[in-house]
Amino acid sequence: MSRITVLISGSGSNLQALIDAQAIGRLGDGIITSVISSSKKAYGLERAKRAHIPTKVCSLYPYVKDVPKEDVVKRKQCRIQFEEELAAQILNDKPDLIVCAGWLLILGPRCLSKLRGIPIINLHPALPGAFDGTTHAIEMAWKKAQETGETLKAGCMVHYVIEEVDRGEPVLLKELLIVPGSESLEVYEQRVHDAEHVAIVEATVKVLQAQK
Repeated sequence: MSRITVLISGSGSNLQALIDAQAIGRLGDGIITSVISSSKKAYGLERAKRAHIPTKVCSLYPYVKDVPKEDVVKRKQCRIQFEEELAAQILNDKPDLIVCAGWLLILGPRCLSKLRGIPIINLHPALPGAFDGTTHAIEMAWKKAQETGETLKAGCMVHYVIEEVDRGEPVLLKELLIVPGSESLEVYEQRVHDAEHVAIVEATVKVLQAQK
């Protein structure tokens, strides 16, 4: 059995894609053994509970809520404390793979150093080198196509996580064309999400198989 820890922050639709894939045997020997959310309000926690998957919440907010934004040094210290706690919670589940499926926080150097040796993959709604480090990549790609009036090759990718945000080696890509004036932002956004649900499963399987 390959143990998978999934990190989420919101609705958990990509987590649901993984849960559904596991239910029909598409993850092979992969089993989601833990879901960790950066928000206690994330609906993904409910999805995990319905699938009888243990959940945890590891939020940055309690660490920084009483520290003024101007106190950069103190906030940095708090961030390091958070990263150490997050790494400890992940390691407690002894994962063979960590999947960031809509996880909105950066995994900083302190966290990554403690997780060294465990593959970590992340889903990003853009192609390599496009709109790195933003949660608005879908909207930015759509707007770029409308503004330039040229068909844009966009989509999503799953990549390995390194310190440089969204710069890790791609595991796989899903390319989508945006034709100016052909669809609303909402329609393109749904196309990306549909592609993400396929990509997150395929990438998880690919990485697990590469470990054999």
